[in-house]
Amino acid sequence: MYIPLPLRLTLFYALVLGGALGAFGTLVYNQAQQRAYANLRDTLSSRAASVRLGKDILFPNAFADNKPLILPNVDGAQTVAIEVLDNHLNLLATTSAQNSPLGTGLDTLKPSPVPWDALAAQQVLAQANNVTKYSTITYQNQRYLVYTLLNDDMGSQHIIQTASSFTPIEQSLSDLRTLLLRGAALVLILALVGGWSISWGVLKAVQRITRTASIISTSADLSKRIPIRTKTGRDELAILTATFNEMLSSLQKVYQRQQRFVADASHELRAPITAMRCNLDLLARAPDLPTEEVQAALTDTHAEAERMGRLVNDLLLLAHADAQASSTIASVYKKDRQKVDLDSLLLAIFRQYRPLEENVSVEAEKRGPRLTLQHIAPAQVYGDRDQLTQALVALLDNALKYTPQEGHVALSLTVIDAEAVVKVSDTGIGIAEEDLPNIFERFYRAHQAQARKHSGSGLGLAIVQSIMRDHNGTVGVESMQGAGSIFTLRLPLVEKKTL
Repeated sequence: MYIPLPLRLTLFYALVLGGALGAFGTLVYNQAQQRAYANLRDTLSSRAASVRLGKDILFPNAFADNKPLILPNVDGAQTVAIEVLDNHLNLLATTSAQNSPLGTGLDTLKPSPVPWDALAAQQVLAQANNVTKYSTITYQNQRYLVYTLLNDDMGSQHIIQTASSFTPIEQSLSDLRTLLLRGAALVLILALVGGWSISWGVLKAVQRITRTASIISTSADLSKRIPIRTKTGRDELAILTATFNEMLSSLQKVYQRQQRFVADASHELRAPITAMRCNLDLLARAPDLPTEEVQAALTDTHAEAERMGRLVNDLLLLAHADAQASSTIASVYKKDRQKVDLDSLLLAIFRQYRPLEENVSVEAEKRGPRLTLQHIAPAQVYGDRDQLTQALVALLDNALKYTPQEGHVALSLTVIDAEAVVKVSDTGIGIAEEDLPNIFERFYRAHQAQARKHSGSGLGLAIVQSIMRDHNGTVGVESMQGAGSIFTLRLPLVEKKTL
């Protein structure tokens, strides 16, 4: 059977509160009942004691006329009836006959019993002096508490009985019980209403989150957001809602990048495949083509195949980097990496590119800009030599590609704050300010790069960033359009052991 969570929480709170109220009410009622009966017994015993000490009882001549003595009502409420009996249970004194038999204010036409409790009186006579006894009798459908006292003083025995009705106490206890029940019922009703309101208010935000998640799951629309509605400030539910919205924003960005990546990858792969298909169709449909044209078609097909192979390799490299991104970089870094002399690696790359710039036999338009090594400091880092070489070559290729022949490309390696800092600077076309935040995204190419021939696939800088992240390093760029760019790589140095 389905029971809504707010109702279950409300019933649970009400059950706990009801149990607490029941225990408290029972304790209060029992305490009041015990105290009321104890006060009644104390009243009867003290009233009997006051009669026992009275001089009218001490002197037998007070009863010479054989008429019962009328005792005064010392308790203004006249709730206690008194009888004084001799050892033969003859009435010697009693409270005013004008009042009700037991002084309770109840009218009666029947004479009061003498004694009130004969059995109790006989029992105390049969025992020693100053014996007391409490007993309960029923008179005119009412219950009375009777206190019997044997007084043996100056050679004469008297029995004193005081009695009072249970009705006032029972009425007071009944009123208290009704008050407790009504109060508990009112508190439970308020608790049910308040608990339902609080539970519903708390779970309403959860329902909004669930509803939004269901809409997103059905429509695949990550632009949906949950409205933050709170009247008590930024509470836990508002923080949960804000965190869920931030998660949706992150997922939306990732989803958009993924969609753009798929579209760009499809576009980049479509071009070489189309060129290869056209060349193969040409060779298949025209078998009598001249040898030169056949060779040109094969060369073009081979070039496009190599281009597509490089593109696929780059995509596999990025996919492998993404697969390892969830693992702890530090553990992989220490387990799979070796010490690499970064200065020797940079010097080897510089020597590899330097002959092209110095070779006078190469045509001027093919030599490219001037390449220099500004500063190099000894630096040793943990890493993969091939991957670091790939990152440096990618940055150097971009610098040489987008720098005019009369321009200048420089390499440098310094050590700053336990980090190796590699800079690749150029005086090329630069990068527009609006393109800087996006140049490390996959397949992203700035407008200046798109306008150039052989601008590349747009994966080079994304691969550089992935390699730096895998080596616990960073890559940054400073650029001004028309003035050149400076790419900076930062890698942590190998810690030197102190003896």
